[in-house]
Amino acid sequence: MEIPYRIEQIVTSKFEQHPDLLEIGPEIQISTGYNFAVNSIEHRVRCDSEYIYSQNDIQLLDLKLVCIFEVEPDAFAALIIDKVVTIPVEFLRYMATICVGTARGDIHARTESTALNNFVLPPVNLVETITDPLVIKLAD
Repeated sequence: MEIPYRIEQIVTSKFEQHPDLLEIGPEIQISTGYNFAVNSIEHRVRCDSEYIYSQNDIQLLDLKLVCIFEVEPDAFAALIIDKVVTIPVEFLRYMATICVGTARGDIHARTESTALNNFVLPPVNLVETITDPLVIKLAD
């Protein structure tokens, strides 16, 4: 099922960096997380994502990024059956892919002139990360 949408809004809700805490040598760990929400009245789907760079349990970078997607009204209505909205896992992954690319650019731009700029956000396997559709029972 193709779901027509547009990116309505991108918000960087948190960006903290501590390049001065970076040590030369020890490996940097990168963790990511994704959460989704639905506004059925305005036919929007929200992807909240977080990207953390750490080294030896010390946080070097923390980015929280929100992307809000507006789904075409008829397409959104087709996702609702018996007051339950189901967002297919493939569409969730697609939205998260947009977030990852946006985050990569945000991190690159904001870390310019710092040692953290040498650590590009790598590809994220969203097939392993996001495994289930989003299913929400709508209120009466």
